[in-house]
Amino acid sequence: MTLVMAKVAASTIKLPGEGKELLAKYAEVYELADVGEAELPNILSRVNVLLCWCGGEFNLTKWIRAMPNLEVIQTFSAGVDHLPYAQIPSNIRIFSNAGAYSLPVAEHTWSLILTLAKGVHSRLMDRDRYLNDPAYSPRQLTGKSLLVLGTGGIGTEVARIGKAAFNMRTMGVNRSGRPAAYFDETYPVSRLREVLPRANVMVIALPLTKHTRGLIGEAELNLLPEDAIVVNVARGDIVKEDDLYRVLTVRRGLRYGTDVFWDYGSGESLNPRTGLLNLPNFLGTPHIAGGAQPEVARRAVLMAVENTVRYLRGERPLNEVDRGDYV
Repeated sequence: MTLVMAKVAASTIKLPGEGKELLAKYAEVYELADVGEAELPNILSRVNVLLCWCGGEFNLTKWIRAMPNLEVIQTFSAGVDHLPYAQIPSNIRIFSNAGAYSLPVAEHTWSLILTLAKGVHSRLMDRDRYLNDPAYSPRQLTGKSLLVLGTGGIGTEVARIGKAAFNMRTMGVNRSGRPAAYFDETYPVSRLREVLPRANVMVIALPLTKHTRGLIGEAELNLLPEDAIVVNVARGDIVKEDDLYRVLTVRRGLRYGTDVFWDYGSGESLNPRTGLLNLPNFLGTPHIAGGAQPEVARRAVLMAVENTVRYLRGERPLNEVDRGDYV
């Protein structure tokens, strides 16, 4: 007897073998990169579940109309700010891959914090200049205050390391101020300016939404202590670039590290419009903290598959996106 699958699942990338095997237990599976152009319209018309990145390898805007039976979009990425929400019908549920990159991104966060704290980003080999320059002079982290904007997977792991390794006082900021693991204090975003003066280190780990875009500007940066360290592993556009440049130019002792940059309309650019890359108190890495590592990307794809299987089994998937945060 032939088994007729109730659902059709399509992935815009080739899945790891065990991921495809798991998905195939609950749905008819297609990897769209292997589908011929002649077959594609028929397959798209039957797809119920789509696994994809937020852009690049598959033009979701172009093909969304060809998927009248689409019920669910599951992203491989944690961030979903690049999805074309205006072209996605409101009845389609969207699930992100939040948490899939928490460990490697938190490790990278701490590499940036430590590099900036100890002045390792300096090429100075003059000891006196090194020790007396506010852009490079080594600073102690143990016992200091750590403020994390975003208490999800990445933020929680950053706080855990801060407490375990450096006995830091951890403060978290999230939408409601709800308590979170590894945070001594939590505050709603509405009280952000109240806690900024206490932050020796501030980490930005928030999703980019219409509520967080431009959240950190000149006023917020100037509330930080004179020798604070700021690290952004979320999205560049949470911080106002022009404001950041002005503040770092004036306040040499404030240090800023980032793995994410600004989007000027055609995707993230690694070349800031301002002169940030030339400042001694700025440190950047080219968006390598998460899925740039093959083993991390592979595990993240498997986590997306596992979440899709929850839906196919009639269970409650994780990380449902509230599109009201984006449109």
